[in-house]
Amino acid sequence: MKVRRLTGRDDPHAATTLLQSFFREEHFTTTDEMIAANLRSMLAMEHCAVLLAEEQDKPVGIATVSMDFGIEFGWSAELGDLYVLPAFRGKGISRALVTEAEAWLRSVGAVGYQVTVAPHGADADLRSFYLKLGFEAEGRELLYRIL
Repeated sequence: MKVRRLTGRDDPHAATTLLQSFFREEHFTTTDEMIAANLRSMLAMEHCAVLLAEEQDKPVGIATVSMDFGIEFGWSAELGDLYVLPAFRGKGISRALVTEAEAWLRSVGAVGYQVTVAPHGADADLRSFYLKLGFEAEGRELLYRIL
């Protein structure tokens, strides 16, 4: 299994398909067209990373990371998406994607990163999954407003 960072020069089809599967599985309402458009934009941004996991050249998992700069931490980031095809779960692919995301984040000067567990993610015990990966609950509450 290998993990590689995609760029704007790569064909986004496999990454788009994985993200669309992820969003459908999690019941997010983002349209397939919006996923494809946002992915194309992300691939062109130097402060974002799209990581693709492949098993024998078959795309099986994806992670997206976006950088942010603030007064409190300087450069930090968010792990926006982490998805592995159901048939390939439990084989260390998520951990490999997170490890590669962390290597990239260190290389661009991030001091840390966060992940958001959506309410429906509790059904899959995603909070425990991320705690096992070394994330910690820090007591902050994320509030969001659509513009």
